Amino acid sequence: MKLSTLKLLIPMVAVSIQANSATTLIPPYLDHMRIPVAAIGSLISLAPIFALASRLPVGMLYHHARARTVLSVAILAMGLTNYLYALAINPVTFGIVHSMNGFAYGAVTTLYMAFFVDSLEADENRNHAIGYYVGSLAMGYSTGNFLGGLTADYWGYASTFELGALLSFIAVGLLWLLHGGPSRTAESKAKGKESPKLTARDSLKALLEPELATVVIVAMFLNLLHQMGGVFISLYGLAVGMSLTQIGILRAAYAGCNAVTRPISGHVVNKIGHRGLSYFGLPLQSLILMLVPLFTSFGAILIVYVASGLLRAVVVVANAVGLVQDVPETRVRRGLASGVYNAAGDLGNILGPSIGGFIAQATGIASVFVVGSAGSTMLFLIGVFLVRRLKQAEDSPRVSAGA
Repeated sequence: MKLSTLKLLIPMVAVSIQANSATTLIPPYLDHMRIPVAAIGSLISLAPIFALASRLPVGMLYHHARARTVLSVAILAMGLTNYLYALAINPVTFGIVHSMNGFAYGAVTTLYMAFFVDSLEADENRNHAIGYYVGSLAMGYSTGNFLGGLTADYWGYASTFELGALLSFIAVGLLWLLHGGPSRTAESKAKGKESPKLTARDSLKALLEPELATVVIVAMFLNLLHQMGGVFISLYGLAVGMSLTQIGILRAAYAGCNAVTRPISGHVVNKIGHRGLSYFGLPLQSLILMLVPLFTSFGAILIVYVASGLLRAVVVVANAVGLVQDVPETRVRRGLASGVYNAAGDLGNILGPSIGGFIAQATGIASVFVVGSAGSTMLFLIGVFLVRRLKQAEDSPRVSAGA
């Protein structure tokens, strides 16, 4: 990895720590307010709903030259909402703050992914760079989860939310300190012919590209499982007697496994291929998550949950590589592709807590890991099958014309 790539990754680690020091506490915080589990799932889904609303507009307006300025504003907005969580003492105020946080987070992650790819040096290995990028996110998740749980156990929820607000200033400082200007690749793009302005019709057409549709489906179900497991592992942990620190360690270990595995997953993807890993990794992750209700001890749950994180890490990298390799910029512009990719994740973030909340309300928290995982896998496989049929239908006229 080049030094210039490392400098691009460090600010994103800080952003991830900031975001996850707060989000790891949100399910226990809402449970502390004695909100029913179905309502907890619905409230948590507000953030990805508003993040989804930000994806395509931000992606369409993305421009490398002004990306750092817009990113700085969005990161500081995230920090402000982190501070406001401490003042959200009822479902209505929490819902408003959480929605604002989701919109800001959606803008940050959409802009940063496009900014990162555009800022890579021309001779950087992009497969490995994408692995490092998603690994840096996991490193932030791991550190933020542990920091959030530990801080809340010793100083309470409010102090942890306020700490997240302070971290936003560090993230912005790192963004400007470590990245001095556009890379040679970005400069050459800027000197070339300016791309035409995107229209709404262009955006809808991009969504119908089979290669992008495959990436979208994988990203959506990856996040659906991730959010369903993440939200309800916290509530399941509380139900079996875990402390907030233990819950933080559980989520930190899951994310830490991702942080270690994602960078080296680029090598695995190079050897095995990203498509097979994308298709078969998610069902295996679901199978492992279904084992969680068989255990009540911290150690056993930790092993099972981390194992599911290991598979998720490989599939995340494989799918991100698919976005870069299978979706050429000549057909779908980089900012739009980043927006669609992240929007798919948001859709999974919306569905995961919402569906999990209804399952938990109807049949109990433990059944979320069984019913939710099995149902998600079935829908995922159906979606992949339909996209492959779409691809075959698209290729058939080309073959006939060539004959």
